[in-house]
Amino acid sequence: MKLFTSVVLASFLALAPACKKAAEQAPAQGSSAAAGSAAPAGSAAPAGSAAAAGSAAATEPAKPAPSDGADFLALYTPHTPAKPADPVEVRFEKITVTKAAFDPKNLEGGTATIEIDLTSMATDSPKRLAHIKSPAYFDVAKFATATIDVSNVKKNTDSTYTADAKVSLHGVEKTYPVTFEVLETKDDSIKVRGEQVVERLDFKVGKEPGAEEQVGTSTTVRLQLTLKPTS
Repeated sequence: MKLFTSVVLASFLALAPACKKAAEQAPAQGSSAAAGSAAPAGSAAPAGSAAAAGSAAATEPAKPAPSDGADFLALYTPHTPAKPADPVEVRFEKITVTKAAFDPKNLEGGTATIEIDLTSMATDSPKRLAHIKSPAYFDVAKFATATIDVSNVKKNTDSTYTADAKVSLHGVEKTYPVTFEVLETKDDSIKVRGEQVVERLDFKVGKEPGAEEQVGTSTTVRLQLTLKPTS
């Protein structure tokens, strides 16, 4: 699961160019992959955050995510130059774990495949939403799904794991070393959370910041998800 979560984080981060305003009531880090179906059901996410590369705006702290214990996956992206309302937030409402093979009590060696429905992204601005769905950004009409394959899961500490997350987004594949935290372990499931910084330009999403592009290049992906093995 944790694997999954981390991966998901990474992909979303990469996806998060033009985002939505972060929810004011959000604390805590996000987490990762969702399990089996739409909306936040899923699993593993990186714990702690990866160093942001690219835009100076990436140094802006991401607004916290909801603390009610519910699963979620969101992208937080600042502008360049920074704006008072930064970072803006974009959430994905449909995440599916299509494959998950792991032992909840021993995650090492586990694997998972996670699919993110990019058409399910949500933001508080209809204009922004239309823009990030357009060919100028995610081009969801052509690339409606992002996929994350998690593997090489290894124990790091009592509650954290590392893994490799291969993200397929916008016609590009990139593998990230990720870290995720296990918040809860049950006989048949785990709940994880994670945070990862991704560069949208690595996936050819949007343009370099400039006169016509004020969205930062670095996006913070936060998620918290519950995952169950599919076999």
